[in-house]
Amino acid sequence: MNRILVYILGILCALNIAAQDTVKQVNLDGVSVSAKRIEQKENAPSGDNLTKKHLEIINTQNAGDAAKFLGGVTVKDYGGLGGVKTVSVRGLSSNHTSVLYDGINLFDNQSGQIDLSKYSLSSINSLSLANAQFNSFLPTASSLASSSTVDIQTLRPDMGAKQFKGDASLTYGSFNMFNAALFAAAKVSNKDIVTLIADVTNTDGKYPYKIYYGAGQTLSTNKKIRENNDLFSLHTELNWFRSFSAKNSMKAKVFYYDSDRGLPSSVNLYYNNSKQRLQNRNFFAQTSFLSSVNDRISYKNNLKFDWNYTFYTDPNYLGSPQGERDRYIQNLVYMNNAVNFRLTDALLAALTNDLSYSSLNSTVLDDKPQRFTSLTALVLNYTTGKTAFTANVIHSLYNDGFENSHRTDNYLSPYFSIRYESGRWTSTVFYKNIFRMPTFNELYYRRMGKHDLLPEKTDQYSWANIWTFDLGKMFFVPEIDVYYNNVKDKIVAIPQNQFIWSMLNYGKVDIYGIDVKLNCNYTFTKDIKAELKLNYSYQKAVDKDKDSPTYKQNLPYMPENIGSAVLGVDYKRFRLGYTCLYVDKRWSLQENIPQNLLKAYTDHSANISYRIKPSLRSIENVDIMFSCNNIFNHQYEVIRAYPMMGRNFNIKIKLNF
Repeated sequence: MNRILVYILGILCALNIAAQDTVKQVNLDGVSVSAKRIEQKENAPSGDNLTKKHLEIINTQNAGDAAKFLGGVTVKDYGGLGGVKTVSVRGLSSNHTSVLYDGINLFDNQSGQIDLSKYSLSSINSLSLANAQFNSFLPTASSLASSSTVDIQTLRPDMGAKQFKGDASLTYGSFNMFNAALFAAAKVSNKDIVTLIADVTNTDGKYPYKIYYGAGQTLSTNKKIRENNDLFSLHTELNWFRSFSAKNSMKAKVFYYDSDRGLPSSVNLYYNNSKQRLQNRNFFAQTSFLSSVNDRISYKNNLKFDWNYTFYTDPNYLGSPQGERDRYIQNLVYMNNAVNFRLTDALLAALTNDLSYSSLNSTVLDDKPQRFTSLTALVLNYTTGKTAFTANVIHSLYNDGFENSHRTDNYLSPYFSIRYESGRWTSTVFYKNIFRMPTFNELYYRRMGKHDLLPEKTDQYSWANIWTFDLGKMFFVPEIDVYYNNVKDKIVAIPQNQFIWSMLNYGKVDIYGIDVKLNCNYTFTKDIKAELKLNYSYQKAVDKDKDSPTYKQNLPYMPENIGSAVLGVDYKRFRLGYTCLYVDKRWSLQENIPQNLLKAYTDHSANISYRIKPSLRSIENVDIMFSCNNIFNHQYEVIRAYPMMGRNFNIKIKLNF
């Protein structure tokens, strides 16, 4: 509680500074943009994008909850604000998804999975997904070496004539959920902008749920309260944007995250006495320097240091009189260099290299695993008329050291795409081959790791078609994307609880499916505008190893059908928001038998906001939003025996200055 009070005082101090801003400003009722084009994702063979407006309509607390509305994405979620949230794209594990934070990769060599619940939505400007890769010509090699990439872009304001601007918000909701967020930007000079992002969340997580008794679990029910599901989290970051000249610029970021959460038990045996706790602290500093050497050569350098501390406790563990107390410390040093060459007007080439060293110290290991990684990619792009060809080859080199032994793996991964544009229609076909090393958890951890795990090898095939229609008041973009993934030695994680998993190799897995998307803007009148985003995904992930006891059965936690809708309607100063998420039945274990079936579910949420234009010179506007989540109070599970929250409410007040 003391940390919350200190944080609120910090926000009040920032608002006091904002009130002293003497730069004259003019408040506008609205700005109309003549181009009705829907903001699209960065150029990629296929993918999806959530804009700032989409994120405001969705109105969740973190990037993990928002990612559920990206086409083709499945989010594993243990429930509540404290639940760890990782993304799986097109049936592939979350280890295959690279996550960029302002253009530089996030890393977790311990689990290989990035927990998106750590990144507050209040500071995010856009959330984008690229299947295969973004077609950037100064990419990191790590992003090219992944099957898909999620790009998180934080806020960077257009300062204009102002020296200081930003926003602050307070949210209070069900289960004693409290959130305070601040974004502040200052123009230090004509060449320098500094931004501060801070966010604090606290909740007891005590939401009600039902358990069922009897044959078919339908004879009787009993109400329970979710225990040991509390969360306190603090996220702060400082950003510095420097323009040395028209050709040279730099971005620097310092990031810190601190959380303390309870890990609730499963409810399979109606046991509700979990005392497990998880503390996580993450600090990283990164810089990105960009230079246009001349009209034909560009260069980018990225540097990063990352420190990650995890402390897991279980006082009920019977193997020790003190219970279980496991500490894990990761350290990572990373450097990327990328050079882009324009060889001719039609031919571009890029060379990018990532070097990283990571280590893991743990109280449960006699030695610390270490990994040296070198990823090098050569990228070529040739454009002629309406057709563009892109090809790259990635060399992956991994050298692991553990218990005085070494393991070295290297692999060449090709990628090729053809993009054709004709009027309203764009069609892209791509093939990508990926090599994924097992993580430290998968290889070495007690009760988790298997030293004999094989690396995953994946072949991706995709054909995406996008149409663009401008019909005056309506602008809409439909997209159809067919894909097939072939995975050899797929590593599948089966959760035992939120921290302990078991790892299995499947000899061969086939994944095929289709993504259908629609983005639409419609202007009814000057005062009434609507935005609609629809996604539907069908995927089939099947064990194709003839020697496997689960041959031709679906993989765990891979729903066949996923659908989502995001609808926003603006009327003068009012905004109505509605979201719907549908997830089909899944299997919690390898065997597709009734005992392992998880039922399908649908989650509806809605919100309404109103904008006030105060007469204060230092405050541009005040937004008040009321939200109702899971409107129909449907109890469902994303992970077996971990019930999600039922109907819940929150109210949010946001000041823009």
